[in-house]
Amino acid sequence: MLRIKKVNHYTPSHTVVNVGICEFSISNNPKVLATYSLGSCLAIVLYHSILKIGALIHTLLPEPKGDVDNPLKYVKTAIPLVLNELRKRGINRFNDLEAALIGGANILKATASLRIGEKNVEMAKRVLKYYGIEIRDEDVGGNRSRDVFFEISTGNIYVTSPKLSLVSMTKLFGGGHA
Repeated sequence: MLRIKKVNHYTPSHTVVNVGICEFSISNNPKVLATYSLGSCLAIVLYHSILKIGALIHTLLPEPKGDVDNPLKYVKTAIPLVLNELRKRGINRFNDLEAALIGGANILKATASLRIGEKNVEMAKRVLKYYGIEIRDEDVGGNRSRDVFFEISTGNIYVTSPKLSLVSMTKLFGGGHA
C-alpha cells in the first residue's frame, strides 16, 4: 500500500533512478525512483502492491493547448501513456493500481495567479478517476518545493522539502542580486 512519509532527510537503501521533468520510469526491481525540485510540477506515483511494479511520472502542466510536443509534459496525456506501458508489463486491470500525488505548489509569486499547481492536481484526479485508480495519499499545494523518493519494494514514498535560499533561487531562476 502506498504511503507518503514526510522526512527531513532520506538515505536510499537501493539503487536510485532519477526521473527528470517530463519523464517517467517504471520498475519491478527493488529500486528507488526519485524526482527533485517539484514546485508547480506534479509527481504521479502508480503502484501495484501485489506485483510490486511502480511508476513515477514528473509532469509540468495540466493539459496541452494545441499540438502535443511531448505527452509526458502534460498530466492529461502522461497518465494514459504510462498506463499503456504498465499494460505491456502485465497490468490489465487499472483499478488494481494505487496512486499518490506530490507537488502542485505555488512557489513563485509571479505565477501564483495562474494556479498551475492546483490545475495539475485537479487534472490528475480527473484522469485517475476516469481509469478507476484510487488515490491513496497526497502531499500537494502549499508554497514549498519537494523531492520525492519512491521505494518500489515497500510502497513507501519519502518526501523532503529542501530549503531554498535567496542565493539558490537566484541561481535557479536568474536575475536579482543575492
